[in-house]
Amino acid sequence: MSRLHGRRSNARRPRPARRALALLALLAAAPAAAGAQYAVAQVQPLAFGYLTQGVTEIVAPTDAFRRGVLTLDGPGQAWIRLVLPTALTSALGATIPLQFLTGDVTAQETGKPPAAFDPTTSTRVNLSKGTASLFIGGRAVPAVDQRAGDYTATMTIIVSSTKF
Repeated sequence: MSRLHGRRSNARRPRPARRALALLALLAAAPAAAGAQYAVAQVQPLAFGYLTQGVTEIVAPTDAFRRGVLTLDGPGQAWIRLVLPTALTSALGATIPLQFLTGDVTAQETGKPPAAFDPTTSTRVNLSKGTASLFIGGRAVPAVDQRAGDYTATMTIIVSSTKF
């Protein structure tokens, strides 16, 4: 997302762009077809900790101290998809590439063991018996000449009552 500085221009946006923005806003505001409502809560952020220049840091989804943990509540079956970042970014704009491979993310339904899935696809969880948890690991790949600093990224979870 970018932020514009200064005064607003009186220039009008081209019509196609205006229509695309309006459509996007309507789709984002539309309720789920089945009227299902879900609650997602972050329990713990994914934390790579201090990184060493040129050394890939791997956080496993079984690492109780550094893995990301999300919980998901709602009725019946839910399809989930993660939109994962491709890099960590510092306030100065420096980046550290991230990798998320099959096995880096697991979903655990109440009463079942965690099951790994491909984080680039959607997966189904059954919420009828209670809360589901997502355990998120991954890889940070700092460069040999990586600039020191604090780096952050945002991941998004999409939840739907229908497969997407």
